[in-house]
Amino acid sequence: MCVSFFDGWDGVAKAEVEEGNGGLGMAHVFQIKTKPHGFQRYDEFIRDQVIGIGWPLIGNLDGISKDELRERLRNVYHYSGAKLGNALGAIWAFVNTMEQGDIVLVRNGAWLSIGIIGPYRYVKHLDNDLDGFCHQRSVEWKVMNENVRLYNEKVHETLRHPGVVTKSKYTVRELQLGI
Repeated sequence: MCVSFFDGWDGVAKAEVEEGNGGLGMAHVFQIKTKPHGFQRYDEFIRDQVIGIGWPLIGNLDGISKDELRERLRNVYHYSGAKLGNALGAIWAFVNTMEQGDIVLVRNGAWLSIGIIGPYRYVKHLDNDLDGFCHQRSVEWKVMNENVRLYNEKVHETLRHPGVVTKSKYTVRELQLGI
């Protein structure tokens, strides 16, 4: 068995364990859509080394419970049922399931960018209905604007998921990301 470490965002180390031909990386892989709050932000994601989600007006989400998030969504957006569940799942994944050093896949048409995820941050001046881009994470892009056809079917399957933010069921090695 061989254990190697790579530095994630801000020096956070993640381990990758190799056993024979199979491998298990500790870094999880997520896909995220590029239209937080209905605005196309792919170019901004790349230029500003950031990813983000919509749902402004629910405040800073750092350290809140899932029940508190659910209540904020009910009060501000009047969500219930499946709509509440979908929003809660996407936001919770972005703020709490993603970790520094995990990998993000971002698709824009035929182009794919791949980066290492940094910490969650709340940008107060963007917490309004006009901007709607207050929930962000920094990203260190490793691949930018590469043709998505160069990647295997598991990458395509991950990117096809309709959710705003979803965790891939595949490992970095299975996705053959080359980073």
